[in-house]
Amino acid sequence: MKTDFKKMPVGPDHSMEKKLAWAHRLFETYSTRMLSDDTISSLMKDYKESIRNNWNVMAESGVVDECTECAVHDGGSCCGSGIEHKFDVVNLLINLLLGVRLPSRPWDPAGCWFLGEKGCLIIARHVICVNFICRRLYDRISPENIRRVQRAMQEETERAFVLEEYIKGWLGTHG
Repeated sequence: MKTDFKKMPVGPDHSMEKKLAWAHRLFETYSTRMLSDDTISSLMKDYKESIRNNWNVMAESGVVDECTECAVHDGGSCCGSGIEHKFDVVNLLINLLLGVRLPSRPWDPAGCWFLGEKGCLIIARHVICVNFICRRLYDRISPENIRRVQRAMQEETERAFVLEEYIKGWLGTHG
């Protein structure tokens, strides 16, 4: 399959079903080659490490508990319906490469497509999902811990960007 990025659905004008179909098609066609590419493997390893570090920092600081409580019980605005439209096909593809089973429909129609009963269902989140710090968190988490979380968030988003851009280039030359 030749990858025609002009036809790839991007932005809020395209349905999640269409983006998921593209991501699955790319995964089925290229995953073996992509996962055996040394650069992609290295970038994914670094990215997974930064995700793990960010989640550890967020758990230690109390952010995970606050966000889960808000999203599942208080109708958290950051995980509301429509935020999934920020995700693009490459981000969804990265989740598939990380072994995530992407949901074919939202668990809660009032929430993000990727919000499950116990929180986020995906590993590679959109930058807005990673970086968002609401008033609730600023009120309940110490400034020192907020700074620690922001540093971990920055590392994750930087590594995500590098991986996404490399994969876009890879698809452009191999697809």
